Amino acid sequence: MLEGNESECMKTPAPLLFLELEGVLVLGAYKKRELVSEAVSRIVRGTSTWRDHQEAWEDLFAAEPIRQLKALHNQFQLQYCLTTQWAGLLDKSVMLNVLRLSGLGFVASNLNARWAVDRGIGVVRRSDQIVAWLRHHTDQHDQWVVLDSEVRGPDVLSWPEHLAAHTVFCCSDVGLTGFEAEAVRERFLQLQPLQ
Repeated sequence: MLEGNESECMKTPAPLLFLELEGVLVLGAYKKRELVSEAVSRIVRGTSTWRDHQEAWEDLFAAEPIRQLKALHNQFQLQYCLTTQWAGLLDKSVMLNVLRLSGLGFVASNLNARWAVDRGIGVVRRSDQIVAWLRHHTDQHDQWVVLDSEVRGPDVLSWPEHLAAHTVFCCSDVGLTGFEAEAVRERFLQLQPLQ
């Protein structure tokens, strides 16, 4: 029989969603990324406050994709790792504020300890960034799904087969809809151990 501590160590990790923001939750991403960058710059300089940009935060993420993501979160109690380029522009504390003020508090509260993929030198392709993250987190096993957009173009054609099997791509001009959410749901259900 296993001792209490031994059974704790053998627990399956919470399912992880590698989450891209642009094209999944943020529509019109380039303009909105610029808006966030300008707002954060003003806040850091002390010429405005977070509340001064409330309208920007409220309009940052599209309502339907948030609703779909929240339903997935409620069903699977997900953890998140951000794959977005925004993680290279904003430090973690700023990203947490942006997520919370923009209606994604449930994502901010459930970021993995290593909250974003590494954008290290020489690692350009998102698929390589995710593979490197997984290599350093072997405890995650296969309890993960990637939610991305096709905005990356030809890059997605070169994804490793194992990674592609865990990935759902959204159409970047509509984001996460019920169709893609159902595909994510199916992938997480396939990953659950049989009881």
